[in-house]
Amino acid sequence: MVTLVGAGPGGRELLTLGGAEALCRAEVVVYDRLVGEDILAMIPEHAVRVDAGKQSACHMIPQDGINALLVQYAREGREVVRLKGGDCFLFGRGGEECEYLRAHGVPYRVIPGVSSALAAPAYAGIPVTHRGYCSSVHIVTAHARKNETLKIDYESLVKLHGTLIFLMGVAALDEVCAGLLAGGIAPDTPAAVVENGTRPNQRKAVSTVEGMPACAREMGLKSPAVIVVGDVCSLSDTLDWFTPPPYDGAVQREDIE
Repeated sequence: MVTLVGAGPGGRELLTLGGAEALCRAEVVVYDRLVGEDILAMIPEHAVRVDAGKQSACHMIPQDGINALLVQYAREGREVVRLKGGDCFLFGRGGEECEYLRAHGVPYRVIPGVSSALAAPAYAGIPVTHRGYCSSVHIVTAHARKNETLKIDYESLVKLHGTLIFLMGVAALDEVCAGLLAGGIAPDTPAAVVENGTRPNQRKAVSTVEGMPACAREMGLKSPAVIVVGDVCSLSDTLDWFTPPPYDGAVQREDIE
């Protein structure tokens, strides 16, 4: 059996109970780059650990290799956990891995995880939906395959009048903002970038679509980060309960543990 577990966006406080139980029973754990160290510490001492971390242009193990390892260990009769950052099925190739397992006759199950698309804004004081601002949220990948360009219908996104969440897009922030402006979004539409969302070193930039690229560059924001666009971003400074200073009133992680 292979169990795909969504590890959430950071530490163990956002790992589900089902995910924690699966991890504690694991005999093999194949894990991603952004899984928190305190979650990795939950892996049993006897379990085989396989670091399958990926980042742009640098894959520890190619996806085909990961797929093959999952099948290999499962056929050895071991309890295998595929530990994936965020949620397994949200831009995490979980669907591809399940297709491969099914094609090779390996049983599997999926334990969803908390996605950074929702958690990072929440930890930065941004409710992605709010009756006074919008009634929909739309999640988009801003990361293209190697040697390919982004294929985003910005005009259609703008017409939705909802909150827009762009994942894996810091490197393409200029392109995303330019695309939204070309698609008809108001230049003064609030926007935010949340770096290392939910983690102790979380940082954020809050600006407008027009001003966000310069703001993010000035702060030196880097991956992993979530881009949020929409009127709800205007609530960030008021509702932020977590981001460390210089944001006034932010609550430190140690204050809530």
